[in-house]
Amino acid sequence: MKKSIILLVLMLMVFSEGYSQTNIKTMFYNLLYYPSGDPQNREDILKDILDIYQPDIFTVCELETEVGADEILTQSIQSSRPNFARASFINNQSDQSADNQLNQMVYYNTDKFVLESQVTHITYIRDIMQYTLLLKTVDQATNPIRIEYFVTHFKSSDGTTNKNIRLDMANVFTGVLGSLDPDAYVVFSGDFNLYTSSEPAYQEILDVTNDIVMIDPINDNSSLQSWSNDTPTYTAMHTQATRVSQQNGNGAYSGLDDRFDFSFISENLTTSTELFYADGTYDAYGNNKNCYNLDISDPSCTGTYTQSLRDDLYLMSDHLPVVMELFTPQNILNVENYTANYLFKILGSNLIKNNVSILINENLYNSKLTIYNNLGQIVKVVKTSTTNEINIDINNLSAGLYVIRPENSKIINPLKFIKTN
Repeated sequence: MKKSIILLVLMLMVFSEGYSQTNIKTMFYNLLYYPSGDPQNREDILKDILDIYQPDIFTVCELETEVGADEILTQSIQSSRPNFARASFINNQSDQSADNQLNQMVYYNTDKFVLESQVTHITYIRDIMQYTLLLKTVDQATNPIRIEYFVTHFKSSDGTTNKNIRLDMANVFTGVLGSLDPDAYVVFSGDFNLYTSSEPAYQEILDVTNDIVMIDPINDNSSLQSWSNDTPTYTAMHTQATRVSQQNGNGAYSGLDDRFDFSFISENLTTSTELFYADGTYDAYGNNKNCYNLDISDPSCTGTYTQSLRDDLYLMSDHLPVVMELFTPQNILNVENYTANYLFKILGSNLIKNNVSILINENLYNSKLTIYNNLGQIVKVVKTSTTNEINIDINNLSAGLYVIRPENSKIINPLKFIKTN
């Protein structure tokens, strides 16, 4: 028994320094003809969106120019979070026609990542960009953790010809998988323009015979689904179109009724203990799951996401961002604590047997706190009220390491505790 307690204490010590920074927040966003599209102050609108979610890895498509890429970096991101950088801007190599000069980009938190390389993979119409991000950890020299982050924008529109083009583009990606370390961590984000899970491109990406097996975090890959506008069944997944009527001649319009935007992940991100997907964190950002065929800003679409955020999303693009989180137990170096202005802490020791007592401020009133185990699985969800001390019964949890994360808050650092017997 004493050995078990000593081991748990050692785990807490290892996780303690910098563990608050093991939370990696990701966001993909189709920006809709940025920067030429209206309204002309979209760098400010995007800033408001990013300030709320605060991603560590922000990937985009429909970026038109290097000027636009710099504008996003300096005005939408660095004005609030200065420790960010971007990859090199590369004009689309796949199709040189004027209609297809739409590009991808990654912005990343330099406190957490180094961009080791970027590679352009040419397809029929638009490039697939590959960014190799190295986690900045204490052990990066001896135990490097890399994410192979792919960003794409598949051919749009329904019909056999367009489906075949999307399949060709998927084949380019799955071909590249064969050149990677078979144990590589892979994320494949983009606007895939997929109407159903029976589409050949979707099936190709998730083919279990690929060199690295990819999964869709929110879909049972064995079941075929139609996400398109013929049914509201999958409204919680929808990312396009955010508008019922067209705005200034730009973008799709019909109301929210398609799932075009995805982040696929390698299967090992659900089994590894060094870097793993946090179960339940994947979401169509801004979708309150009740906005089928409506504007994302419709007052009736109430829920977790606020009216002001949904107003910004309506103005910014005809797509919603896709977000998810990864976790690692590695100690991240040189990270600024962004939660200094927020009260969110465990009262007393982090070694806890029966009840966790947490002190919060009004920013977390009437919200939810989620407890994850060390595999990123949700084990408990607790609703807060309007009191600043929350007591959580953990008697039913197994001994081990856990983290507590507030829901939809600007706080980006989870708390950690050890459950003892």
